[in-house]
Amino acid sequence: MIKRIVGALLPVVSLGLLSFAPFLYLMLTRKNARSRGLFATFTAATVVEVVLIAVVGNDTTESTADFLVGVYIVVLAVVAAVLAFVELRAEGKETAAVPGRAYL
Repeated sequence: MIKRIVGALLPVVSLGLLSFAPFLYLMLTRKNARSRGLFATFTAATVVEVVLIAVVGNDTTESTADFLVGVYIVVLAVVAAVLAFVELRAEGKETAAVPGRAYL
C-alpha cells in the first residue's frame, strides 16, 4: 500500500516531471506490454511538458499559451497519479468473478 501511495504522489509532488517514474518501476518489475506502453506514453508526455515549458518560458508576457501549459501540467500530474495508484496494485489481486455468475 505504501508503494501505491508513493507512486501516486510522485507525479503530483514533482508537477508532472516525474510522471514516468512509477511506470518505469512497473516496466522493470512486471515486464509486460501494458507496462511498457504506459512507460512510453508517460515518458513522451513528460518530454512534451519540458519542451512546452521551455518554449513558453522564453516570453515575458502572460498569454493563453501560459495558461494552457499550466493546464497540461496539472492534467498530466493528476492522470499519472490516478493511473499509478491503479496500476501499482498487487499483481494477481484483481477481482475474480464468482463461478457460475455472468458479469458484464
